[in-house]
Order: sequence, then C-alpha cells, then structure tokens
Amino acid sequence: MTDAAVDNAGYFSELYSSVNAVKNPSELYAKLRRIAQDLKFASYVVLFLPQVTDENIRPSIVASNWSGALLTAYDKLKLLENSPIIAALRNTDDPVEYDLEAHGIDRPAHERDKAINLFLEHGMTRGIYFGCHDKTGRRGAIGFAGNRPLPSPAEMATLHLISQHIFSRLYALMGDLGERLVLSTREIECLVWSARGKTSSECATILGVAESTVAGYIASLNRKLHAQNKTQMIAIAYELGLISNANVGLR
Repeated sequence: MTDAAVDNAGYFSELYSSVNAVKNPSELYAKLRRIAQDLKFASYVVLFLPQVTDENIRPSIVASNWSGALLTAYDKLKLLENSPIIAALRNTDDPVEYDLEAHGIDRPAHERDKAINLFLEHGMTRGIYFGCHDKTGRRGAIGFAGNRPLPSPAEMATLHLISQHIFSRLYALMGDLGERLVLSTREIECLVWSARGKTSSECATILGVAESTVAGYIASLNRKLHAQNKTQMIAIAYELGLISNANVGLR
C-alpha cells in the first residue's frame, strides 16, 4: 500500500465502513490482520493496559497474532514491569513508537538485551502503539510491529483514527458475545488448565479424558469465543471474565 492510497479519503471511508459492518470479533480480528498485512507489518496486538501490579502481559491481550512462544517468553522474563511502551501508554494519548536498531530500548541493564533479542527474534524490530479508550473510559491500545520502517505521517494518521474505531467496535462486539455465551463445566476446566500453560495431552490426563475429547472442547471454545487459536482463546476468556489470575493461579 502506498502513501497515496493511505492519503485517499475514499480508502479511509471504505475501511471505516467495513469495520462498522463486522458482525463478530473474529471478523474484526481478520480485518485488523488485513490492515497489518496491507501496511507490511508482521504483527498486531489489541490490549487493555495492565494494572501496575500485574506481572504478566497475557491476560491483558484481547487479540493478537503474537506467537505463543513470544508471550510465554515475555512473561517468563518478567518484561511487563519495566515496559517503556506500557509506561508511555499510561501517560499519553499520543502514538508510542520504538525502533530497536536505531534507539535500542529503555530498560534496566539486566533485561535490556533479553528484551531486544526476544523482539528481534520474532521479527518485531520497529513498532507503533495507538492509545485507545472504550465507552467506559478503560484505557487500551492497538499496536503494529515488524521489520518495515516506522509509519509515514499519512499512514500514522490513518492507523490512529482506525485504531480508535476498531477498539470501540470491539468493545460493543465483546459485550454482545458475553451476553450470549454459555460454556460447559468441562470447557471452563479446559480454559483454566490451558491458561496455566498445560498442553492438550496434559489437560486430558488432569481431566481423565481422551486427548481427542480435549481437542473437541478446545475447538468448541474457539468457535464460541470467535478465537483463531489457543492463545487468543485464553486472552478473550480473560477479557470476558471467564477466567482470572486468581483461578488460573497467577499473581
């Protein structure tokens, strides 16, 4: 996509209308993934800002194509506490960007190299986050990252505006989803054990059922939660209050 396309008022109008027309969260995630692809970003993330006492990023992420390996490593390395991106998003409504090759990252010395290497390993050399609010005033953000240059002014303006609209639309869709959702006891158990990092095989052993049965529960959960994978399933379950740090066993 070129700057000329982004500058085109018709492009933004069409994008706005298409976001407004989505009927469920999975359609919205697909739209967000397409926007990232159009602009040559490798990844996207939608999150609510963690509390200052939170130790893990995973429960705050509503939707993302970040890999499970990245999320696991991020939380294992305890990178949330000193995240300069999260700190900036708490204090400004302006876009927050980073460039690991040009500026490194503002972290304590003992974790700086670990954080840089982790994001470089996953093709997230540069990124930009747009602070958002839902209708209750709760703060969140939508971010894009990859190895491409940081957005041009035209790209940034378009992404800033559309991120606000996507975040607002997601709030409405998640509310509708939560009102209609019915999960079985076994599905809830699978959610909890999956959020604790257990594999399907381990969940089957714990629950005393066949692994194929657990696979069926997971497939059902993904369908009901409009999730595309287990990582997204867990993130949506956190956001809807189906699981929490308390019942998952995270501090």
